[in-house]
Parts: sequence; structure tokens; C-alpha cells
Amino acid sequence: MKEPTPINEDPKRKWVLLGIPLCLFLGFIELQRAFGGNHRSWVYVFEWPFFGIFIYYMYWKLSQPIPDWENEDNKNPKRELEE
Repeated sequence: MKEPTPINEDPKRKWVLLGIPLCLFLGFIELQRAFGGNHRSWVYVFEWPFFGIFIYYMYWKLSQPIPDWENEDNKNPKRELEE
């Protein structure tokens, strides 16, 4: 398996540190607009936090170690459904 990148050298970390607070801030702004009478803003109240969750999910998914398929142990992986 490939060695994981240290957290302080991870280029994807900037998306988490900038993207999630930005999405939460924009969700709060849209909430204020929705309370002010703009009915379309109710969609964005739920959409911006969803984008923040998506950013975190993709960061987590892309940070998982990648298996080394060149290794002999991984050449013929066992399948769960194979008998």
C-alpha cells in the first residue's frame, strides 16, 4: 500500500479548511434571506451544507490508501461470492 501523505502536506486539505466553513457561512446567509421572505432561498439553506458534507466525503474518500496491485499478494484477490 502507498504511504499516506502527512496531514500538513496534503494538498486536498485546503478544500476542507476553506470549503466547509465557506459552505456553512453561505448557508447561514441564505437562511437570513429565507427568513426575510425570499422563498427560493430555502432551497439554498439545505444545499450549501450539503455541499460542505460532499467536500468532506470526497476528502475522506480520496485520502484512503490506494492498494498496491503490483504486490504479489494482490495479484489475484479473493472474491466473496466465489465458491
